[in-house]
Amino acid sequence: MHTDATALRRRPVTAAAAAVLLTGASMLAVWLRRRSLLSARVRWAPPSGSSERAVLAVRRLGQGTPTTMLLHGMFASGRYWGAAYDGLADHGALVVPDLAGFGRSVATDTGFSPDDHADLVARTIRQASAGAQPLVVGAHSLGCLVAVHLARRHPDLVAGIVAFSPPLYRDEASARRHLARANALVGLFVLSPAVSEAVCAWMCAHPEGAARIGRWARPDLPEPLAEDRFQHTYRSYSQTLAQVVVSAGAAAEVGRLAVPVHLVAGAGDTLLDHAFLAELAERDPHVRLSVWPQSEHELPLTASDRCVAAIRQLRDRVVPAPRPAFDRGDAPGTGQE
Repeated sequence: MHTDATALRRRPVTAAAAAVLLTGASMLAVWLRRRSLLSARVRWAPPSGSSERAVLAVRRLGQGTPTTMLLHGMFASGRYWGAAYDGLADHGALVVPDLAGFGRSVATDTGFSPDDHADLVARTIRQASAGAQPLVVGAHSLGCLVAVHLARRHPDLVAGIVAFSPPLYRDEASARRHLARANALVGLFVLSPAVSEAVCAWMCAHPEGAARIGRWARPDLPEPLAEDRFQHTYRSYSQTLAQVVVSAGAAAEVGRLAVPVHLVAGAGDTLLDHAFLAELAERDPHVRLSVWPQSEHELPLTASDRCVAAIRQLRDRVVPAPRPAFDRGDAPGTGQE
């Protein structure tokens, strides 16, 4: 995590230290719970593919149609989607960007509103020439909201969305309640921006210590993913959280989309408003909700096979693979000259 050096100099070391201690104490209960519940279930290996910098950093694998895009969540990068998802490139292209201000796109210092995130992803996909459009989007957490805004602003690009652990809320007050209750660290940042900026300043000045904290705080995550949790700036994190997640604007857009949306929620995911997700699925015929038992927020890591299957199922339904020329009604050799 990074912040301005001038901001760091303005803040006393004692304030940052106090903020870190407070944050560490609030994370202890979360750490103990995750260690027992998730660490044994996470299966992750580094993904394959070639990386490049278009508008955003992006990884590509495979070619042709149909095209699948994967969008990561907060505190992550494109490599969150590990080797288990490489198979999505067996019959078509797979594109995996790092969202603006996160991962290898950390140098991006603007573009953190919902429209900005969506437009930067759209420009990246078009510049990368990832294959024929439209594409199916598999997304996790924050990425679900970006996918919704992408489909709204660029309907020609999106044929369908599979949204794992979607933080869709009825309004801003509901968003704040769920964030504060489910994640002590995020809740602290939402309720106290001054504390969060002090923590970011300390982490920027002590990157090795920040990396150790990341590995300690998330023992359930492979080391590369734990370290990715600090590959962002204070500005990208705080503005994205406020404008994309807490604002709760994506929920209103879901009902206006003209493409199928499959919401997938873990039954034990306390970050989500399960009642509101059920309401969306009941209200809008193009929205489907699946609740997976004995699952929490990190579905793409703990249930990767099921996630891949859900993406394939929607992709095969809305963007069928092109058929051979002779399979258009004419047998080989019998077509007209």
